[in-house]
Amino acid sequence: MACKRAANVIFFSLMAALLVLYPAYGSVSCHEISRWVEGIEGLKLILADDGPTDSDVDIFDEVMELPPPQNLAESYELLRRWCDKRRPDGIFLQSERGLLLGALLVREFGLKGPSVEAAHICSNKYLQRVTLSRAGIGSPLFKLAESAADVHRLANDFGFPLVLKCVISTMSRLVTLVSSRADIDSAVAKMLKALPKSPDVARLLSFAKAGKVELGCDPKRQFLVESFLAGDMVETDGLALEGGAFTFGVTEQMQSVAPPFFIEGYLFPAECSDNRPIEAVSDATIKAVGLRDSAFSIEMRLQGNDIRIIEVNGRLGWDDGFSEMFQVRTRQERILQALQLSLGIRPELVRDESLFAALAYHNCYYNGIVEDLPLRDELARLECDGLKIGLSTHRGARFVAPPNPNAYPHAAWALATHPSSSRVAYQLARRAVDGLDITIKRI
Repeated sequence: MACKRAANVIFFSLMAALLVLYPAYGSVSCHEISRWVEGIEGLKLILADDGPTDSDVDIFDEVMELPPPQNLAESYELLRRWCDKRRPDGIFLQSERGLLLGALLVREFGLKGPSVEAAHICSNKYLQRVTLSRAGIGSPLFKLAESAADVHRLANDFGFPLVLKCVISTMSRLVTLVSSRADIDSAVAKMLKALPKSPDVARLLSFAKAGKVELGCDPKRQFLVESFLAGDMVETDGLALEGGAFTFGVTEQMQSVAPPFFIEGYLFPAECSDNRPIEAVSDATIKAVGLRDSAFSIEMRLQGNDIRIIEVNGRLGWDDGFSEMFQVRTRQERILQALQLSLGIRPELVRDESLFAALAYHNCYYNGIVEDLPLRDELARLECDGLKIGLSTHRGARFVAPPNPNAYPHAAWALATHPSSSRVAYQLARRAVDGLDITIKRI
């Protein structure tokens, strides 16, 4: 399908079709996707999701209802038949739920996107550890386990704390920090009980069946045991292009302490270290994984000169305010860039290092119902040059406490910029978001 550029607008000579597969956060990300598709004239948007809403019907030119993501093989057969009749020009698969299924369709219909092998490595954390270890890229100490006895034995070598992790851990689901030997038996019992019921595990098994892929483990009964990595928490985000990775920059994570593993803010760029070695490790990781024609997000731990990979994701990160934060330096909308990649269009690449930025979140870690939030015009009055504020929830929404696998604690966010320091920007953003009048009633 031929396309042209004119005055920052891309247009196709004939109507092109883009399949949007299992978007990350439903209608929230759908609205973002449709907003940026406006810059691509002649593009038809088709949603394939398990729970389309009335709002989705308004956004998309066509809506197709799929089974839940864990029924991947069933969805694959439905989409294969659909694509045989109406081959799309691209697939937007920038979600954990859509990555594996999308890669199978990319392979079958010769579209732009990550290979099946790369998508598998990004999803199967055990295979990911093995791949990076063979490439000489640092990771935590790791082994597969299937019993409390295995974990007790590994604790002798790894020490405490330990991390128990589902082979396809997603959004911190089925990730447990074990602080002492006394906690091992109960933690393993909970893990073994949860694995056979996990939708993520079911999705990986269904992918293996549909794609005739060897997993290298049994995710229904085996799990990862890893050494806990202390140090500065950093990540890289960017685009995996033909010829190498384009990194937006290095971001420092501000993580929660109790409960652990949740994000409370980001500093962009990180100020804890020289970022060049971190970007070099990130580039080597993308090469080792073999990822191309997709976005990426890589989480790392930094201790002195030691850089180790925590997790490689072969898709966009979808935290609230991410697009606005990265745009401070890239001057481009990363969702549009990912859309362009899926259609075989090379995006414009910019890195303007004249400003520093930070995100801060208002989080809720208990079971509750949102009773009151600032009105949009109130937020607009608080905003100024260098400060943006957004809501991540709505009145009547429910929050669930960790370790519930559906826990997503962000209620609001603030993005601040500063001419010379992301740490100063974080202080400004934190002050703004903490000052919001938000009421979440405990239940």
